[in-house]
Amino acid sequence: MKTNALSTEDIILETAIDLMEKKGFKAVTTKEIALKSGFSEMTLFRHFGTKHNILERAVETHSYLIDMKTILFDKVEYDLKNDLTRVSKTYHRYNQHNNKMVLLSFQERNTHPFIGERLSENPKRLKMYLIEYFKIMQKKGKMIQVDPEVHAMNFLWMNLGYFMSFQLGGRKVVELPLDQFIEESVDLFVRGLILK
Repeated sequence: MKTNALSTEDIILETAIDLMEKKGFKAVTTKEIALKSGFSEMTLFRHFGTKHNILERAVETHSYLIDMKTILFDKVEYDLKNDLTRVSKTYHRYNQHNNKMVLLSFQERNTHPFIGERLSENPKRLKMYLIEYFKIMQKKGKMIQVDPEVHAMNFLWMNLGYFMSFQLGGRKVVELPLDQFIEESVDLFVRGLILK
């Protein structure tokens, strides 16, 4: 019989990520992680060895890579609005799934830069594929001639801005629901790029 129960390692990792995101890596102790996760500190050491190993494993297991090529090109319609809407929704799903790791990467960017380096793999790949996609759209005559990299970055920043504003300020800053943001921002973005 299959169970959805989390393993000891999963529970410790989830607890550690939660505490580190709230307090910072340095401020959290292995004793605190063990206590909060419901295990002994000896169990934590048996599974991970050190607090730094916990962080490395958390980055490894909680920053999965999205196959951006499949999302953008295998399902491509060559319709700017539909394609960019799908990409935007996927981007937000990824960031929401990894929201604590993303916030931790900002918090620890000077002391543990490897977190941000690992998490930046998806945006780097997405930027590369968006540039390629925009070039194809220009060749097809479905998009004005602009610098594809500039607009790939603008698209990413637009979406990152919503995500970070919501994570840092919640509904006090971001009153607009995500679906409405995606629909209206993609619509405006596309109107600036389509041939008249």
